[in-house]
Amino acid sequence: MASVLAHLRKHYPSLRLIVEPHTAKDHPGYTDLIVTQRGDEHLLGQVTSLVLTIGGDGTILHVSHLFSAGECPPVVSFSMGSLGFLLPFHIDTLAPVLETTLSGPVAVLNRMRLACTPMSNNEDVLSCARAVGDAGFQVMNEVALHRGRHPHLTVVDAYFDEQHLTEAVADGLLLSTPTGSTAYSLSAGGPISHPETDAFLLTPIAPRSLSFRTVILPGHGVVRLEISPLARSPVELSVDGRDICLLHAKESVLISKSPYPIPCIERTDGPGGWARDINSLLQFNVGFRNKSLSGHGVA
Repeated sequence: MASVLAHLRKHYPSLRLIVEPHTAKDHPGYTDLIVTQRGDEHLLGQVTSLVLTIGGDGTILHVSHLFSAGECPPVVSFSMGSLGFLLPFHIDTLAPVLETTLSGPVAVLNRMRLACTPMSNNEDVLSCARAVGDAGFQVMNEVALHRGRHPHLTVVDAYFDEQHLTEAVADGLLLSTPTGSTAYSLSAGGPISHPETDAFLLTPIAPRSLSFRTVILPGHGVVRLEISPLARSPVELSVDGRDICLLHAKESVLISKSPYPIPCIERTDGPGGWARDINSLLQFNVGFRNKSLSGHGVA
């Protein structure tokens, strides 16, 4: 990070740099940094023109959380090692990528977010969500209802545009974005979706029924996941890996497409990032070899 700050100060001295407290603490020599504080999230969108992340895919989820009050500015992401699904650039390319980004034009991929609002059985917003405003929680990967530490299966009624879809009896239920299709949903057996697909992925976690598979829903509707009175224990609500609250019988969560996607700056050279990543990182449709036969003249 020190080399990044030094590069920005040398080549772009007119930029105002906003950093989180840990970055300012680790680099006390940069006295002109603007340091965010807890509670500043609702102001960030008004004073930020570009977000730069360095690290892994989790840094993009963190950006989504920081800009959960509304619109998010463009994000340019650099990996420190192997490329992730959300990291199109390596840190070694920082200088030319920043120059291109700041001078333009650039390619931008708007990654869908979900707007998630927990509701009581009286259709009131639960107290755990009142602080996030009218837009609800902004979710980049998935909304998860799961049994957590409770031993019993969850029982959740799923509705799409108020039409009952199914009663899910499982360890949990996920509603994912196309970006989130390669995260928790994939581990739960869900399909891979292109990030520009306008759809939701409803995926069960270890369902009781063997015929329960992912349902792909159009992104223009509203999904309601309601805890069934048949549920024997509360259900834990998590968004992008962050625990939110416990939901009890007849309480629900309303989920729709957010009007505030995450605009991610993409590479314009070489093959498409998504196709490249599912082949290189997931080894998509790559055959496997029996390692027990190696050394016995079997190729």
